[in-house]
Amino acid sequence: MRASNQKKKRPQATRRNPSRSSLRTRFSLPWKSIALTVLVIAPLALVVGIYQWIQDPQNLTITSVEVKGDLNILDKEQLQPAIEPFTKTNLYLLDQKALEAAIESNPWVHSASMTKIWPDKLIIRIHEQRPVAFWGNKEMLAENGEIIKASLPTEKGNLPLLYSPSDKGRNMATGFLKIRKWMKDFPLKMVEFKEDRRGSWQIKLENGMTVKIGREHQEKRLRRFMVGYDHSLKKVINNVKTVDLRYTNGFAVKWKNGRNSGDSRNNRNRNATKG
Repeated sequence: MRASNQKKKRPQATRRNPSRSSLRTRFSLPWKSIALTVLVIAPLALVVGIYQWIQDPQNLTITSVEVKGDLNILDKEQLQPAIEPFTKTNLYLLDQKALEAAIESNPWVHSASMTKIWPDKLIIRIHEQRPVAFWGNKEMLAENGEIIKASLPTEKGNLPLLYSPSDKGRNMATGFLKIRKWMKDFPLKMVEFKEDRRGSWQIKLENGMTVKIGREHQEKRLRRFMVGYDHSLKKVINNVKTVDLRYTNGFAVKWKNGRNSGDSRNNRNRNATKG
């Protein structure tokens, strides 16, 4: 009974000291997150740094410029004034389109293209114009049909001279290029080509002979003339002043002594209507 009458003692709360392991757990850093952040930020910072560095034209400047192309009229020295202002920088900052436009402003340049060889080399490929005739006194015709706003006095006598009314220019250029193709194997060189307002063609050959082609069936007429040249005119060509192809089935010949005749093989209808 005495034992039951005694007040039961309340259990005393014990105070526990936190272990070192729990402290380490409570205050540990998120190393995985930090590592991931570093892996993302570090490359980004490197890229930004390189970008800012290359934005300075004094860094990684262009040290080599090579001009390539089958150049017969131009040379690198002539193109240097157009190229040099654009190459005082690096390849990243190079204004490629502006440089191409500056080079193509030269009348003898048909087109220009660039190739960048990192870190500091630039290759420029030039496609040069190919003049095939004089277009009046101050311009020339290129083999692609373009009019070149320049002239080559040294080619006088080597390239033919073209004449046409002012409103026939483009048609005449096309016509000349056709004749040039049709007569590419003919032994006598063409030195002059004329077209009148009616569209009638006339050429002069290097021996001084004039060939009147007309405005119709030009290819057929020229081929007939070349056949006649091989058959009967070759031996006497230096005595011929004019050949008139404007007939249905043949051509007429005017000799330097003033005598006119028709070609015996080809001129069956000399009196047919000319065209």
